[in-house]
Amino acid sequence: MASLHLLLGLAGLLIGSDIAVRGSISLASHWGWPSWVTGLLLLALGTSLPELFVCIVSAPQYPGLAAGNIFGSNAFNVGVVLGITLVLKGHARLNVQSVRLATLMPLLVCTLFTFLLPDMGLGLYWLSVLMLIGYLIMVLLSIAGHKELQVHDDAAPATILPVSMALAATLFGFLMLAFASRWFLDGALEFADRFGWKEGFAGFIITAVGTSAPELFTSIRALRLGHAGAVFGNVVGSNAFNLMVAGGLVGLMAEVEVPKEGLRPQLWVNLGFMLVLLVPALVTTRRREMSIRAYKILGLILMAAYFVAAWAIQ
Repeated sequence: MASLHLLLGLAGLLIGSDIAVRGSISLASHWGWPSWVTGLLLLALGTSLPELFVCIVSAPQYPGLAAGNIFGSNAFNVGVVLGITLVLKGHARLNVQSVRLATLMPLLVCTLFTFLLPDMGLGLYWLSVLMLIGYLIMVLLSIAGHKELQVHDDAAPATILPVSMALAATLFGFLMLAFASRWFLDGALEFADRFGWKEGFAGFIITAVGTSAPELFTSIRALRLGHAGAVFGNVVGSNAFNLMVAGGLVGLMAEVEVPKEGLRPQLWVNLGFMLVLLVPALVTTRRREMSIRAYKILGLILMAAYFVAAWAIQ
């Protein structure tokens, strides 16, 4: 039953997030949102919906699994999703300059704040509020950066659904996500119990890899369509949403303490992969980019680092 719950839950998460995003983008188009705002707010949200719903469902009684899901998803996004992109991108440019160093600062600060988590018990409310405020600041900085750089994207869909259909699709997608996250959580807990895994480790491995599937599929599709530049922004946006929004909600909803066992290694792994996202903003310019071979080596290092980290925290 554990495998069935996981498969049904994962299928529901993937299908539900796709339906919800299509409906949301159509609504944004009817409301007259600029395409780059749609991409910034809705596409990053869309790929992070599985993490959000799994965290909401698990947070009250299993906050350790929810925290592991967040840290594991962010590590997977950087280590595997970005790593694969660097290996396969070829001559395509990543356009990492669109994510400015100032934009990444709220994510870095909130990452450092997570080190307070093991000593906070149930007093997570103020930390959660800081996380949510940090995300709002990051969104505002991102919007300002896009305006300054005059960044435009093709986030609007080729086919716009009528308003009634778009609203129905959005609501149905969210409803499917709610049910699927419950199935997925049940399967993850059954597997963790069967193998004797800690709650946080189960979140870091099982739920994180499963809920990060949309980021992986989206990135591979972007590479095939020649839009490698969208991948880095999607990874940054997804990691920010996971940590600051999903993480903030976990702190507000938790009814029991986050288990301390195995938590600190996850915090260090999360910080390490967060620092990787700072590198492009520090060393890459519009006129200078590393060789394809260097990117491939870095991509392989990132993927190896993820698997080493996953092995180390068990």
